[in-house]
Amino acid sequence: MVEQTVFWRIVEGARTEAGSDTERVAQVLLRRLRALTPHEIQRFEKLWFQEQDELYSWPIRDAATLLLGPFNDDDFRTAQAWIVSHGRRVMRRIQTDPDSLVELAPDRHNARIDWFCGLPIEAHIAATGVPFAINGPSGLDTPLGNPTDLTDEALTRQRFPNLTAYLDANPWIERPWVPAAR
Repeated sequence: MVEQTVFWRIVEGARTEAGSDTERVAQVLLRRLRALTPHEIQRFEKLWFQEQDELYSWPIRDAATLLLGPFNDDDFRTAQAWIVSHGRRVMRRIQTDPDSLVELAPDRHNARIDWFCGLPIEAHIAATGVPFAINGPSGLDTPLGNPTDLTDEALTRQRFPNLTAYLDANPWIERPWVPAAR
C-alpha cells in the first residue's frame, strides 16, 4: 500500500531522476505510478490531493501570487501540485515560511502548467483498462488564514522580504502594489 513514506519516495525519486525538468518529473512519475497496483495508484492520488490541501492557505497563495502573478482557484491547484512535485522538504519549508517559495523561482515557468493532472488516472487505465472515480481535491472551499493586502507595498515587503527582493531584481514581473497600466 502506498503510505506517506512510500508516497514521498515516489515523488522525490521522480524529482531526483528528472532533476529540474518538471515536465520530465511528470513523465517519470507516470512511469513509477504504472508500476503500482490499481489500489496503490488510487491511494497515491488520495495522498497527492491531501498534500495539496496542506498548501491551501492565504499566506502560500499570496506568496505564489507575488512569484507567479494572480491566480484563480484552478491555477492555484496547479501551483500546489507543482510545489508538491518538488518534494516533502521543500513543501514543508514553504508551509512554514511561504516567503521561501522564492527558492522555486528558477522553475516558475512550470508552475502554471498542469503536468500532474490525471497521472494517477492514466496509470490506472494502463493497469486496468478503466479509470477510477474522480473525487478531486477534498479540502476546504477557501484558503486557511487571512489574505495579505498585496497592494500595500510596505506590508507586502514586511511579510515577504525574499519574494519582494526577487521582484526588485526582476522588474519585468508585475507588482501587485503598482496599478496596472491602461
